Amino acid sequence: MDDESAINRRIVGVAHAFGSLVRSRRKAMRMRQDQLALATGVGRRFVIDLEAGKPSCQLGRSLLVAKALGLDLSILASDASAAPELPDVAEELEEPDGYSIRIL
Repeated sequence: MDDESAINRRIVGVAHAFGSLVRSRRKAMRMRQDQLALATGVGRRFVIDLEAGKPSCQLGRSLLVAKALGLDLSILASDASAAPELPDVAEELEEPDGYSIRIL
């Protein structure tokens, strides 16, 4: 399995989960998409795309909508075991000017 395709699948999965969470919360609050858009200062098209799980929705606007709905985003990160492990960072990096920097 290619690492990039695995990451892309995870991105799509998280975007869909977030969109479903936004939609569920909006409906629980008995709000229409246009009402949520107006309340948060985003367009209705943005709310539609967000709820559909479009991975390229702007993070800032997405968080604004989530906050307005009172959503706790920690539930999206609750599956820490599925998070990819970060690679080790080299102790020294050479800059283009030939100087080395040390990462602490």
